Amino acid sequence: MKKLIYLTLAVLVISCGSTKSDSTGSAPKLSKKTLKGTWEVTNIRFVGDKGLYKANLFDLADSPCFKGSQWVFIPNNGSGKFTLNSSAHCEASSNRIHWSFFEPGDGSYQLQFKYVDEKNKSLDPANRGYRSNIDNLSESSMEMRVATTYEGNPFDVVMTFTKVSEDFAL
Repeated sequence: MKKLIYLTLAVLVISCGSTKSDSTGSAPKLSKKTLKGTWEVTNIRFVGDKGLYKANLFDLADSPCFKGSQWVFIPNNGSGKFTLNSSAHCEASSNRIHWSFFEPGDGSYQLQFKYVDEKNKSLDPANRGYRSNIDNLSESSMEMRVATTYEGNPFDVVMTFTKVSEDFAL
């Protein structure tokens, strides 16, 4: 009888114990569903040595052209797009992407994407794409850090996103 009581207590202690934590101290796993919807780039800032920078992001346009851009993320199939607005120094464009999260193994997460056509086939013959570090991600905001260089000097462009809606359309 004592053995049955001890066994029952042991099962209760194990089943009610705290959940197992990650011993590496890494951030909790990101969910693609968190990005579901339409997002807008509300701020762009530079991190690095002081100076003036010219940053051609994602082989497409200068960094100021991305302010106000709309990004659409569809989590169930990794489809998406981003649209740049026309301005004095920026040409309007709409770019379909296929995206996912990448875990480099150091506890961080990256957003990776490549340009695709209407059939989600890569537009780059070598199937290359882009990766950017995700500094923060919540249901309503995201900070993404794009590492780049100008005249041989490394610096980061930090893009702040705000969720516009849960709706999405390509």
